[in-house]
Amino acid sequence: MPREMARQSAWQDTASTSLSIQVKQVDRTVRVTLSGTFDQPGMERLVAQVAPRLGETGCRIILEGINLTHLDYRVTPQLIRWNRMLGQFRHQLFLQGWNDYLKAILCMEDWDGELAGRPAGDSQWRVLDNILLGRRS
Repeated sequence: MPREMARQSAWQDTASTSLSIQVKQVDRTVRVTLSGTFDQPGMERLVAQVAPRLGETGCRIILEGINLTHLDYRVTPQLIRWNRMLGQFRHQLFLQGWNDYLKAILCMEDWDGELAGRPAGDSQWRVLDNILLGRRS
């Protein structure tokens, strides 16, 4: 049976929706502090809370992940789509304070390095190898 169809405990249900989002805006910079587990419902809440704060063009959105404990890998494609949509309005998305565990999850799904701002190809694999082997790049 696929994992998505397996029954979850009450703790797992609570943990999967336990994303805390704090949004602060100073001029054209929107700083979002994320805490807990970043999952698909959390992504929807994030976009809903940030969108009204964006001007027509040129805002910086900083996703502060220092308090994130887990990232559902299925959020990465949603983040990539959101980043592309933001780019159409000359907004910029930055990930800040994300630990190596979260970066590894991003690297596994973000083949072109769009979220990390790195070029794709061999350098992407070197970054992933360094993360998995515990080396500093």
